[in-house]
Amino acid sequence: MTEQVRPEVLISRLTAENEIWRVEAETRLVVLGQLAVDPLIGALQHAHASVRVHAVHALGQIKDRRAIPAVVSALADTENNGAVAIAAEKALINWGEDAKPALMDAASHGAEHVRPRALRALGRIGGDDLRPFLERLLQDRIAPVRTQAAAALGAALQERSIELIAPLLRDPDKWVRYGVAEALVRCGSVRGESALREANEDPEEQGGYLRHWAEELLDEIEELKRTGRALA
Repeated sequence: MTEQVRPEVLISRLTAENEIWRVEAETRLVVLGQLAVDPLIGALQHAHASVRVHAVHALGQIKDRRAIPAVVSALADTENNGAVAIAAEKALINWGEDAKPALMDAASHGAEHVRPRALRALGRIGGDDLRPFLERLLQDRIAPVRTQAAAALGAALQERSIELIAPLLRDPDKWVRYGVAEALVRCGSVRGESALREANEDPEEQGGYLRHWAEELLDEIEELKRTGRALA
């Protein structure tokens, strides 16, 4: 019988340069389950971003509710191009319904750069119960929060969100208009076509990714029209 390795030892192996060793250590931590939860929560304070990423991955697979607040806090991690925050967002989506209360709190009261991430996760989790909460945030003072509240409504409610989020096509912030236009396309609506043409011709963004992004969405709109699936 293979001797069980203490979780602290496995966590120390998450600093290895060899990625295979790190992934193996993460897998063994997941197998330990609840025994590894507290050490993994502690590992979210580790100096190495890679250790924090593996810790988030493992906690997201174990799915012990005790870890949810710590993983929500990891949404604020900005090191290494937000790698830990991206991993935390995915883990919380995987948690599903259990993560909703903590995500709603983060979306309401978190740091400015955390709130949109929390909203994006909520939209992916979905559920009609989110509608009143997300609707309130459509009027938030922070533009990315308005954008992600609209996108989350679109993801959660699909075509039932169109009437709720379409008014933001008149938002004074162009990035909100562009983001809402994309959310509408994802719902099958063509209402954001004018905003996407604005993005495609935006003189401040010529030569960047925005034009390509807008063209792809405009192509999707044309396909919706061509196939008779376009919603007003």
